[in-house]
Amino acid sequence: MAELRHFRYFVAVAEELNFSRAARRLRMAQPPLSVAIRQLEQEIGTSLFIRSSREVRLTEAGHALLVGARRTIAEAEAAVSAARRAGAGEVGSLRVGYNWSARFETLPAVGRAFARQRPDVELLTEEMRPNRICAALRSGAIDVALALYPEISAELSYRTIRREPVVAVLSASHPLATEASIALDALAGEFLLFPREVAPRLHDFYVNLCRSAGFEPRHGTESSRTRWTLGTWDASTVGLFPRSVSSELPDGMVAVAISEPDVPLETQLVWRTDNESPIVAAFVHVSNGVFATVSQRS
Repeated sequence: MAELRHFRYFVAVAEELNFSRAARRLRMAQPPLSVAIRQLEQEIGTSLFIRSSREVRLTEAGHALLVGARRTIAEAEAAVSAARRAGAGEVGSLRVGYNWSARFETLPAVGRAFARQRPDVELLTEEMRPNRICAALRSGAIDVALALYPEISAELSYRTIRREPVVAVLSASHPLATEASIALDALAGEFLLFPREVAPRLHDFYVNLCRSAGFEPRHGTESSRTRWTLGTWDASTVGLFPRSVSSELPDGMVAVAISEPDVPLETQLVWRTDNESPIVAAFVHVSNGVFATVSQRS
């Protein structure tokens, strides 16, 4: 079987029709080039060039081989290029899990930044509750995840990529709906907290936030997020969210800044520590810089 280098030598001679010029083009001496062409002819079993003291011409076999040799070289170069791009994380796909709040600003911003740097990598996204993220990463169902306070697991790596102020989302008819900002203790007895099993670390963040404001949150069987999604929000519903959710409030709802306590919500990027995919590494790198220059607290 002819080697790829022999095809390169042959194409150079076929295009130059001069062994000396072809050797200079290939940056090699002429004698080894002549030997390589002879070896190729012996392997194929026919002459590829008509040689004389005045000229070099292709035989019919040479013309036939030139077409295939060029195609073989082009395919080999394309394969090498594809391998290099895959090794650099420039092609392929990435499965991204995210929790509900990330869909408003965080995931779109990260996705746009990543697409600018890796336009040929396909992002496949799936919304999931924080309590499902660790298992999905461990099983390989997703490659990375964006979430508010995801659960901690020893085999996973974490990086905080965004910090946001907390806002209260209220019905437009709520007595505090027209305020520019409020202290959290103004909502004592009204804030409805989701069941802990849905997102344990996020649940504990809200409990500690409320306790620092001097009260215990109400515990319900459903979350304010569920009422948001189902359209069952009413004057009695009060939810606490990162400020980014206020960019897409449903009709009849308003967002009011929480001035005290001034503790931000953190969105973290999570991936499996043993995942050596260059695409994952690129996503981590890009995500880390998206909100770096943005003011993340009020």
